[in-house]
Order: sequence, then structure tokens, then C-alpha cells
Amino acid sequence: MELDQKVKDLLPIEWQKKLLETQKETIEFSLKAEGELPLTATKAGGIGYFPKLIPYPTNANGQPLSLLAQINFSEIPHLEHFPREGILAFYVDYYDDLIGMNLDKKNDTPGYRVYYFDSIADEHVTRDEQISYFLPYLEEEKFTVVDTELRMIPRLTKQFLFNDIADFDQFFGMPKQDIESFDPYADELDDLVQFGTRLGGYPNFTQYDPRVYVEGKEMDVLLFQLDTDYDESGEWEIMWGDSGVGNFFISLRDLQERKFENAWYSWDCM
Repeated sequence: MELDQKVKDLLPIEWQKKLLETQKETIEFSLKAEGELPLTATKAGGIGYFPKLIPYPTNANGQPLSLLAQINFSEIPHLEHFPREGILAFYVDYYDDLIGMNLDKKNDTPGYRVYYFDSIADEHVTRDEQISYFLPYLEEEKFTVVDTELRMIPRLTKQFLFNDIADFDQFFGMPKQDIESFDPYADELDDLVQFGTRLGGYPNFTQYDPRVYVEGKEMDVLLFQLDTDYDESGEWEIMWGDSGVGNFFISLRDLQERKFENAWYSWDCM
């Protein structure tokens, strides 16, 4: 059954229209282990495309950051405001137990980087060269999120605002738990929340929405979300701490102006 039909079947008429107005397009990604992928592929983990024109990212101690995920826009459906081509790449610090997140200053960047490469024609760092950056640190403890290279397979879909997040408070003027007429449908609404790895749309959190604690920062767009995931055999997995989720946010203006370096990052777990 289509999601909008579920809303119509579930909710009283006064709330149907309001919830349907929250609809957003989003690209959901499923993941598949296919071995070593091309450097330019849309993927989670592994080794990505990185041009030699700029320094390879490192943390404050000079240790290399790791590719969390990258999206090749020429391989996915188009999403409004997002590029149609080029690569968006997310790097984080696996040598840090907070995986590069700064609890006090969310947009601090030594532990993570977000890059947008509008062209992939430039000379790039090879797979072997990138692997060599990590060789001096083989004995260091790592807090790895993605433990193998996984293809991210896109699907354009729509998402409604069932999540108990800052977007809900802003759109409805109050938190979801304060809307008394939602009470009889609370469990059903929670079942409609869409989790997973996505570009755009609405975020999920295991604890709370961190955006309400960050002042002076526009954070109206979920840029990318990477959710904990694993296959049935357990041969590969994506794991944030204890089954958490990682999010990257950006303002609409920065997204439209392709200032992806201004994105900020947070993750939490159970």
C-alpha cells in the first residue's frame, strides 16, 4: 500500500492534509557487497575518488581520515537542489572514539570533511596510494563504522514527517507528543517512520535531534544519513557505536551554492 494511502486510512481528516503537506522526495540507498568497486562508484566505505589537486584529509595528529561514503550524482536520480553530476564525499576520523565528531562545536572540522568534486577528470590519488597513507598506523586502535566496501543502490521515493524531530516542531508548532489527537494513533505513526541510509528527506536519531542545541546555524536540510546496517549473514556491517546513526546537515543556501564544506556532522547511538 502506498504511504499516502496509509496516512489517509489511519488518521482523521483534519490531520491527513497537514501530514501529506510534509511530503519530501528523498533517495534511499540499499547496500550490496560486490567486492572492490571503481573509485568513482557510489559507495559506503572502502577507497574513493580523491583528486591530487588538494591535500588528502587528516586529523589534528596527521592521521588520514577514512571514506565514510561517497555519492556520484551521475549514477543516481536527480533530487531538487542537489547537483546532477560530480561526487559528494564524506570523510571521518576512525582513530577517534567519537569518530571525528566534536560534541562542543558541531561544525568543527579536524575530525571530518565533506567534499564536492564537480569534475572527476582531474588526476586522482590511486587506490594503492591511499592505502599506503594508512600503513604507518596499522597498530593504532580504530573505531570503524563501515568495515568493507559496499555499493549504495539508489531509489527515489517520498518521505512524510512522522519523526519526532525539530522539523516536526517547526511545521506543526509543537512536538508530536503534545498533539493530543495523535495519541490514539501513536504506535501506528511510529511504525510509519522511515529509517535507513538516504540523501535528503528527514533524519532519524536514536537519542534526540542535536540541531535544537546548535545556535546561529542554519540546518534545514538533511544532506546525508548513514544508518546502522548489516546483511543477514553478518559478513559486513555498518555500525555506529551501539546501533546508531550518522547525519550530515547543511543550509539550503549552502546546498544551492555548492558550499558543502559548510556541512556539519553528528551521530548518536542507543
